[in-house]
Amino acid sequence: MLRPGSVAVKKMCIGIAVNIIVGLVVAAALMAPAFILPWFTGTPLTWFREKYLWMFWAFGLALAGCPRVWPVAGALGLLALLEVTQFGSLAFSGEYITPFAIGLMFVEILEVLETAAAHSMHFFFVPLVVIVPYAFCSLALGLTWNRQFKSRWCIVLIIVFLLFPLVRIKTHTDRADIVNFFPTANNPSLVNTLNAYSLWFGVLMPERILGTRETRKFASYTFRGLPVEPSAMTVVVIMGESLTPSHMSLFGYDRPTTPFLDSLAENPSFVFGKGFSAANATRSSLPMFYTVQYHPLDENGLQKQDANLFLLAKNHGFTTYYLSAQNSNCLNGVNLSSIDRMVTSESRSELFERQKDEGLLELLQEIQPAERRFIVVHQRNIHLPYKTNTEHRPQFQKYPIGDDIDFATANVNAYDNAVGYVDFLYRQVISEIQKKSKGPVYFFITSDHGEELGENGHWGHDQLNLDSPSVPLIFYGVGVDARFIGGLRQKPLYTHYEMGKKIAEVLGYEIHNPEEEAGVVYVNGVASFGRSGYLRFRRGPADTPENLQIFR
Repeated sequence: MLRPGSVAVKKMCIGIAVNIIVGLVVAAALMAPAFILPWFTGTPLTWFREKYLWMFWAFGLALAGCPRVWPVAGALGLLALLEVTQFGSLAFSGEYITPFAIGLMFVEILEVLETAAAHSMHFFFVPLVVIVPYAFCSLALGLTWNRQFKSRWCIVLIIVFLLFPLVRIKTHTDRADIVNFFPTANNPSLVNTLNAYSLWFGVLMPERILGTRETRKFASYTFRGLPVEPSAMTVVVIMGESLTPSHMSLFGYDRPTTPFLDSLAENPSFVFGKGFSAANATRSSLPMFYTVQYHPLDENGLQKQDANLFLLAKNHGFTTYYLSAQNSNCLNGVNLSSIDRMVTSESRSELFERQKDEGLLELLQEIQPAERRFIVVHQRNIHLPYKTNTEHRPQFQKYPIGDDIDFATANVNAYDNAVGYVDFLYRQVISEIQKKSKGPVYFFITSDHGEELGENGHWGHDQLNLDSPSVPLIFYGVGVDARFIGGLRQKPLYTHYEMGKKIAEVLGYEIHNPEEEAGVVYVNGVASFGRSGYLRFRRGPADTPENLQIFR
């Protein structure tokens, strides 16, 4: 016969075992909607990291251990409601809900409900996608309620889970850059949902109510359709990483770091110049580039996505590709619904670990023929530490980087080796795409931002100055009308914004921005929407910036 103490221990062990199993059921239920939705819409919710399984399991343990029903029912009910709005957005627009969309939804709640009711027959599956797994989760909790190990501290853990996204946003080192917390393809839908709602309720709404951040209204862009090449054509954006013209022999650097580009310098179809990126950090620069954002404070582009280059391409019949050796969060804030094929370092991690940036060449070989194609190729090299991305290629270790060399020299040498590798990749990418293309091919080549290599004592690219955002702006045309190239020679590209407008033109759209100031350039800081400051200056003689202003 068991003693009372032994009975209690046995009951506790059984309760803990039940909690573990139920916790796994909860974790599966929270992730299930993202797997169910593609059955109805075909919208691929691509991938997410394994760590979230353990986070959801921990939340499931807290739910199972909660001694009161109302916190459990309240938490699951709240999450289910928020997820319904998430999957409604995914079903209707093909895109995750953003904080901007949440704000608009609350302002126009009646219109949202009316629209949902009017289209309920087409999207009947949206609530079911969420309710069925959540109901199964609730059933598992209910049937085992009296056998679970209970602790009042689990109520605290439930609250911590729900508030954790907001706490993280408020305390993260990149908290000024809210776009870092926008939905991304490698997060489960629930994480994207909690991030988006936390951003709206915890950051954007208080700022607007209290007026703690300066905002201004910007006029919307207008668009005019242009004729597009009637034949097959390919438009390619090769987006580099941390590439500065000051270390490219194409621009006069004393080391021969770019022999391939140098060989094209006299080609009549090759146009190159120096200019400025949209911002001096990847995650603030690239959303501005892909949505053709001019002024750092203008939120219209990310809210409306009407100048989204992928969308413009899709509207005119282009098959769209985004092939990246970097993480998917480089596209935070960019609507992904118009991308037909998206591959990043998360979804093909083994490929990029093995081949580094040359994995992009393998992905290009997988591209299927199409009459019109818009292809973005985003490199990882030349990211810090520079040497790690070229170590697999000894032939590019031209300049020594040993431990017996001082830091500055070794760092510059490693950087220059990486630039040589980039130049090699340009040759390979251009060759691979040409082999698989019919009709003219438009190559636009630039970098997300530049890099400082000891200038003014700075290393990296986070300084709010004119060196960090200095980038090459290059065009190479194969079979392209000479008049287009002549226009680029007469009016060379000077900014990411101008390159974006030119890409849009090739895709069949003329963008008119009423807020554009003739000769005035804006460069954003490391955080989106000017939250860490931005630059404003005017072009001067020989493209020398004048009247530099720094806004913080």
